[in-house]
Amino acid sequence: MPASPPKPSSEPTQGQRAPWPTRLKSGIGGAIAQGSQRLRRPTLQTLPWLMLGLGLGLTAVVCEGQRRLGRDEHERIEHDLAEDLTSAIEAKFTSTQAVLSAVVGLFHSSVDVTSPEFQQFYRSLSISPSTLSGVQGVGYAAVIPPGGIPALEARARKQGLQDFRVRPAGNRPLTSAILFLEPLDWRNQRAIGFDMYSEPTRREAMQWAASTGGPALSGPVKLMQEAGKRVQPGSLLFLPIYHQEPRSEADRLRHLQGWAYAPLRMEDLLRATLASIQNPTLARSAVLIFDGSKPLASALLFDSQKVHGTPRLQHPTWQTLRVANRDWLIGIQLPPDQISPNGFSSTLVISGLLGIAISLAAALGLRTLVDSQLRLQRALQLADRASREQALATTVFENSPVAIVVTDANGFVLASNEAFTEISGYSRQQAHGRKTNLLKSGQHDEAFYRDLWDSVIQQGHWHGEIWNRHRNGQLRRHELSINAVLDKNLQITNFVGMLRDITERHEEQEAVRHQATHDYLTGLPNRALLMQQLEQGLAMARRYQYQVAVMFMDINGFKPVNDTHGHGVGDQLLQLVANRLREKLRESDILCRQGGDEFVLLIPQAPELPQLVTLAQTLRDAVAQPYPELPGSVAVSLSIGIAHWPEHALDADGLLNAADAAMYRAKHGGAGFIDVAPELPQPPA
Repeated sequence: MPASPPKPSSEPTQGQRAPWPTRLKSGIGGAIAQGSQRLRRPTLQTLPWLMLGLGLGLTAVVCEGQRRLGRDEHERIEHDLAEDLTSAIEAKFTSTQAVLSAVVGLFHSSVDVTSPEFQQFYRSLSISPSTLSGVQGVGYAAVIPPGGIPALEARARKQGLQDFRVRPAGNRPLTSAILFLEPLDWRNQRAIGFDMYSEPTRREAMQWAASTGGPALSGPVKLMQEAGKRVQPGSLLFLPIYHQEPRSEADRLRHLQGWAYAPLRMEDLLRATLASIQNPTLARSAVLIFDGSKPLASALLFDSQKVHGTPRLQHPTWQTLRVANRDWLIGIQLPPDQISPNGFSSTLVISGLLGIAISLAAALGLRTLVDSQLRLQRALQLADRASREQALATTVFENSPVAIVVTDANGFVLASNEAFTEISGYSRQQAHGRKTNLLKSGQHDEAFYRDLWDSVIQQGHWHGEIWNRHRNGQLRRHELSINAVLDKNLQITNFVGMLRDITERHEEQEAVRHQATHDYLTGLPNRALLMQQLEQGLAMARRYQYQVAVMFMDINGFKPVNDTHGHGVGDQLLQLVANRLREKLRESDILCRQGGDEFVLLIPQAPELPQLVTLAQTLRDAVAQPYPELPGSVAVSLSIGIAHWPEHALDADGLLNAADAAMYRAKHGGAGFIDVAPELPQPPA
């Protein structure tokens, strides 16, 4: 439980929004308190009205509960539908990318791919119709060397494409042409020979794929295959093909051979994706997909019910999906016959009418009995029913698997159940009369508790996760809900807290996060975490005007150790090297394993280059020492490349590449050498 609540003010100051209790028009606590006061002094005239008020109040409580459940169910359904859709879209693009990877493999395995060979390869893939639903084809666009257009056109015509020509005509810095596209039906024949690189939207995606080496998706375009009046939004998925394996971004552009690509008719593709999801509610829901993070008409890719720009689009749930290099915005809106976003439904209306009818009937029945002797019997029955309900409530409180603690308005414990004793270690006697900060863990700052109680005071509730300390001193992770209870004047009288222990679940989630960001062998951060820390380090360096350095390290002589002693000894050597490097570093330095026998050291708030070279020499000396833990005489050394921001690069990728290149020079300049990246050229004055 959090620290004690601040004492709420009964009157808002001038210009301040009134707190949550005073804004409420009615409250459960106030209604019950008012009813209890009248029951203590029953009269013949007030009993029927009291019965009516209680009935209507209970009806309102039940209906409000049903409405909130309906609202939560509406949000859950839309969220689940969005999750199903995003998973199906990701699976669709994964299968399409796998087909393009197969095309890349074909060009890597063949010196000169011909049109018949590509056709035979496409037929050999045995792609199921569901995989290519909405995928207009699978093709190859070649990069044409300067002056090579006539030769390419002659070659294509020789292979059976009689009317082949590169279009549009003209000289461009880089020219491409669609050389192969299967199946070669009448639609795809319209695209053969087209230079996609000449069109800006396609060019942007092709450049992204070529420079990163990964898949890239274009923005919305009109496909060359489109004809007639029913034109669908289109997009193209590209995967680069290189003459030889590149080592850097400059190598990728220099060795670029062309692109494997797939033209996508978005409406066909996304309707096929919807059809693959076995959910009848999704089929009747409005599904909207936009390219980008905003629902702009110019970026609309798909609208299953044609609701965009109409009053029928009222309450969609939005979710962002990353597809290759682009963000898509997905909107889901349930059909009109489902639960409304406010939780209203026909069942709720019927429940409300039934509750009102029952309340009126009970009041009228009691009114007819006020002049008879049955009034006393009726009052006794009501008292007996209330007693049973209170006993039932007590039983539920005592036997609830959820830990429950009730405090006064100042946070002093009034009551707790057995589950609270189990989760906290404090018996009821030990907890009674103490403030709830007896569980305070010290893991949260005062701002956390201040925000928590502001939410409870202003909104009446708070829900979240919190660290608490067990009586035995152990820290535990709890899921906590706090609700305020009001009196008849809408003032807070009590707080009710409910806790669940989720420590094991939290630890499992943290373990999964650690595995995703750390190397399994050495326990060091992996490349993904390195890039995240490097981006953060550069952002802080730009803000506070300090420097950042990266050292790229490669172990010389590692392969002979593996070949001579086996991979087990090689793995042990990597662990020993990692330990020796860590011993020489500051706590703020971040050592990562890049992969294989390569390590990367990120140094935030880095010193000047001479001190960095001294540190590099220290690391080399540490690694070069003998390894008595290993069999035989194992001798290794380090080649180290140093890059310093901002002298050697302007961004994270540039800094890593500069350090990598410096390490490469150091390695080829002599085993164990240290090399520093060259400074960036100064812009002209």
